[in-house]
Amino acid sequence: MSYEFSRSGKRKRGYKISQVDEFLKLAREQYTDRSKSLLTSIDVRTVRFELEKNGYSISVVDAALEKLEDVFAAHECDQELLKSGYFEYSEDLAQLKEMLLTRCSRSRRRRFTRRAWPNRGYSVKQVDKFCSQLGKNIETKAGLNVKEVRIATFKSKRGGYAEYQVDAFLEKVVESIQREQAIQKVSR
Repeated sequence: MSYEFSRSGKRKRGYKISQVDEFLKLAREQYTDRSKSLLTSIDVRTVRFELEKNGYSISVVDAALEKLEDVFAAHECDQELLKSGYFEYSEDLAQLKEMLLTRCSRSRRRRFTRRAWPNRGYSVKQVDKFCSQLGKNIETKAGLNVKEVRIATFKSKRGGYAEYQVDAFLEKVVESIQREQAIQKVSR
Protein backbone atom coordinates (compact mmCIF):
# COMPACT_ATOMS: atom_id res chain seq x y z
CA MET A 1 0.00 0.00 0.00
CA SER A 2 1.47 3.36 -0.93
CA TYR A 3 0.08 6.82 -0.72
CA GLU A 4 1.39 9.90 -2.41
CA PHE A 5 0.70 13.33 -1.00
CA SER A 6 -0.05 16.36 -3.12
CA ARG A 7 3.01 18.28 -4.28
CA SER A 8 4.00 21.82 -3.34
CA GLY A 9 4.52 22.96 -6.94
CA LYS A 10 7.54 23.28 -9.20
CA ARG A 11 8.53 26.68 -7.81
CA LYS A 12 7.72 26.00 -4.17
CA ARG A 13 9.58 23.94 -1.66
CA GLY A 14 8.02 21.01 0.11
CA TYR A 15 9.15 18.06 2.17
CA LYS A 16 11.71 15.79 0.54
CA ILE A 17 9.70 12.94 -0.97
CA SER A 18 12.16 10.13 -0.28
CA GLN A 19 12.44 11.06 3.42
CA VAL A 20 8.67 11.26 3.92
CA ASP A 21 8.11 7.97 2.09
CA GLU A 22 10.80 6.20 4.16
CA PHE A 23 9.38 7.53 7.43
CA LEU A 24 5.83 6.54 6.49
CA LYS A 25 7.03 3.07 5.50
CA LEU A 26 8.34 2.64 9.06
CA ALA A 27 5.14 4.10 10.51
CA ARG A 28 3.00 1.74 8.41
CA GLU A 29 5.07 -1.21 9.57
CA GLN A 30 4.71 -0.11 13.20
CA TYR A 31 0.97 0.41 12.78
CA THR A 32 0.31 -3.00 11.25
CA ASP A 33 2.45 -4.88 13.79
CA ARG A 34 2.05 -3.25 17.20
CA SER A 35 4.54 -5.68 18.76
CA LYS A 36 7.36 -3.93 16.89
CA SER A 37 9.05 -0.96 18.45
CA LEU A 38 10.06 1.12 15.44
CA LEU A 39 8.46 4.47 16.20
CA THR A 40 6.74 6.24 19.07
CA SER A 41 4.35 9.17 19.10
CA ILE A 42 7.30 11.37 20.13
CA ASP A 43 9.20 10.23 17.02
CA VAL A 44 6.23 11.25 14.89
CA ARG A 45 5.92 14.61 16.68
CA THR A 46 9.60 15.48 16.35
CA VAL A 47 10.41 14.19 12.86
CA ARG A 48 11.95 16.76 10.52
CA PHE A 49 12.31 16.54 6.77
CA GLU A 50 14.56 18.41 4.39
CA LEU A 51 12.95 20.68 1.82
CA GLU A 52 13.11 20.36 -1.96
CA LYS A 53 11.36 21.97 -4.90
CA ASN A 54 8.11 20.25 -5.84
CA GLY A 55 8.28 18.14 -2.69
CA TYR A 56 5.27 16.97 -0.74
CA SER A 57 2.96 19.73 0.47
CA ILE A 58 4.07 20.69 3.97
CA SER A 59 0.58 21.35 5.33
CA VAL A 60 -0.82 18.07 3.99
CA VAL A 61 2.03 15.98 5.41
CA ASP A 62 1.88 17.81 8.75
CA ALA A 63 -1.86 17.11 9.02
CA ALA A 64 -1.26 13.41 8.31
CA LEU A 65 1.54 13.30 10.89
CA GLU A 66 -0.73 14.85 13.53
CA LYS A 67 -3.31 12.11 12.97
CA LEU A 68 -0.60 9.46 13.03
CA GLU A 69 0.80 10.86 16.27
CA ASP A 70 -2.67 10.73 17.84
CA VAL A 71 -3.09 7.08 16.85
CA PHE A 72 0.33 6.10 18.20
CA ALA A 73 -0.18 8.13 21.39
CA ALA A 74 -3.58 6.52 22.01
CA HIS A 75 -2.04 3.07 21.67
CA GLU A 76 0.88 4.00 23.95
CA CYS A 77 -1.49 5.43 26.58
CA ASP A 78 -3.65 2.31 26.42
CA GLN A 79 -0.58 0.11 26.89
CA GLU A 80 0.67 2.22 29.80
CA LEU A 81 -2.77 2.13 31.41
CA LEU A 82 -2.85 -1.67 31.16
CA LYS A 83 0.69 -1.97 32.49
CA SER A 84 0.44 0.42 35.45
CA GLY A 85 -3.23 0.01 36.29
CA TYR A 86 -6.06 2.50 36.45
CA PHE A 87 -5.23 3.94 39.89
CA GLU A 88 -1.52 4.58 39.24
CA TYR A 89 -2.24 5.94 35.77
CA SER A 90 -4.87 8.30 37.20
CA GLU A 91 -2.44 9.47 39.87
CA ASP A 92 0.24 10.19 37.24
CA LEU A 93 -2.31 12.16 35.21
CA ALA A 94 -3.38 14.13 38.29
CA GLN A 95 0.26 15.03 39.01
CA LEU A 96 0.78 16.11 35.41
CA LYS A 97 -2.33 18.30 35.52
CA GLU A 98 -1.22 19.79 38.84
CA MET A 99 2.17 20.67 37.34
CA LEU A 100 0.44 22.32 34.35
CA LEU A 101 -1.97 24.19 36.61
CA THR A 102 0.92 25.42 38.78
CA ARG A 103 2.63 26.85 35.70
CA CYS A 104 -0.61 28.45 34.52
CA SER A 105 -1.30 30.05 37.90
CA ARG A 106 2.07 31.82 38.09
CA SER A 107 2.04 35.60 37.94
CA ARG A 108 1.58 37.16 34.55
CA ARG A 109 4.89 37.93 32.85
CA ARG A 110 6.61 35.34 35.06
CA ARG A 111 5.27 32.07 33.73
CA PHE A 112 8.37 31.21 31.69
CA THR A 113 11.96 32.39 31.37
CA ARG A 114 12.28 35.60 29.39
CA ARG A 115 14.78 36.05 26.58
CA ALA A 116 17.40 38.70 27.24
CA TRP A 117 16.95 41.95 25.34
CA PRO A 118 17.28 42.26 22.27
CA ASN A 119 16.66 38.54 21.64
CA ARG A 120 13.23 37.50 20.46
CA GLY A 121 10.84 35.03 22.03
CA TYR A 122 7.13 34.30 22.13
CA SER A 123 4.86 37.23 22.94
CA VAL A 124 4.48 37.33 26.73
CA LYS A 125 0.97 38.77 26.47
CA GLN A 126 -0.26 36.07 24.06
CA VAL A 127 1.31 33.18 25.98
CA ASP A 128 -0.05 34.49 29.28
CA LYS A 129 -3.54 34.76 27.78
CA PHE A 130 -3.32 31.18 26.46
CA CYS A 131 -2.08 29.93 29.85
CA SER A 132 -4.94 31.69 31.66
CA GLN A 133 -7.48 30.01 29.37
CA LEU A 134 -5.73 26.69 29.79
CA GLY A 135 -5.71 27.01 33.57
CA LYS A 136 -9.45 27.68 33.58
CA ASN A 137 -10.02 24.62 31.37
CA ILE A 138 -7.98 22.40 33.69
CA GLU A 139 -9.75 23.69 36.82
CA THR A 140 -13.25 23.36 35.40
CA LYS A 141 -12.41 20.15 33.50
CA ALA A 142 -13.77 21.82 30.38
CA GLY A 143 -12.98 20.11 27.13
CA LEU A 144 -9.78 21.05 25.42
CA ASN A 145 -8.59 19.19 22.38
CA VAL A 146 -5.15 18.47 21.02
CA LYS A 147 -5.77 20.45 17.84
CA GLU A 148 -6.43 23.67 19.79
CA VAL A 149 -3.05 23.30 21.49
CA ARG A 150 -1.23 22.36 18.29
CA ILE A 151 -2.51 25.36 16.35
CA ALA A 152 -1.64 27.83 19.11
CA THR A 153 0.73 30.39 17.64
CA PHE A 154 2.43 33.32 19.25
CA LYS A 155 4.03 36.39 17.73
CA SER A 156 7.73 36.91 18.14
CA LYS A 157 8.66 39.81 20.42
CA ARG A 158 11.89 41.18 21.84
CA GLY A 159 12.38 39.96 25.38
CA GLY A 160 9.59 37.40 24.98
CA TYR A 161 9.32 34.00 26.60
CA ALA A 162 11.92 31.38 25.66
CA GLU A 163 10.40 29.30 22.87
CA TYR A 164 11.86 25.98 24.03
CA GLN A 165 10.15 26.29 27.43
CA VAL A 166 6.77 27.22 26.02
CA ASP A 167 7.00 24.46 23.40
CA ALA A 168 7.91 21.85 26.05
CA PHE A 169 4.98 23.04 28.17
CA LEU A 170 2.60 22.70 25.21
CA GLU A 171 3.86 19.16 24.58
CA LYS A 172 2.99 18.31 28.20
CA VAL A 173 -0.47 19.79 27.68
CA VAL A 174 -0.94 17.55 24.62
CA GLU A 175 0.27 14.56 26.65
CA SER A 176 -2.23 15.30 29.42
CA ILE A 177 -5.10 15.50 26.92
CA GLN A 178 -4.07 12.21 25.33
CA ARG A 179 -3.81 10.54 28.75
CA GLU A 180 -7.23 11.91 29.70
CA GLN A 181 -8.71 10.41 26.53
CA ALA A 182 -7.26 7.00 27.42
CA ILE A 183 -8.89 7.14 30.86
CA GLN A 184 -12.21 8.22 29.36
CA LYS A 185 -12.19 5.19 27.05
CA VAL A 186 -11.74 2.86 30.02
CA SER A 187 -14.38 4.65 32.11
CA ARG A 188 -17.13 4.22 29.52
